[in-house]
Amino acid sequence: MLTNLRFLRLKKGLRMKDVAAELGINETWLCRVERGQNYVPPHWREKLAAFYGVPVAEICDAETGWPVLVEREMPKLVRRQA
Repeated sequence: MLTNLRFLRLKKGLRMKDVAAELGINETWLCRVERGQNYVPPHWREKLAAFYGVPVAEICDAETGWPVLVEREMPKLVRRQA
């Protein structure tokens, strides 16, 4: 089981570092949210949903902000060449 946030990021082939830099958020916080250990504060819900092009309901619960869990296989990870 994984959060839909992580699934969406991996599906787009993005690194957590890139998403955090693009949105101007702390990478550690994003990691905790993607693992379901933190909730998404109201001021970040729309920004994350817009970034991934999905409704807020696909990112997190609209009332509590806890990330949505999905039963999907992890997308295959592709290592970037240095």
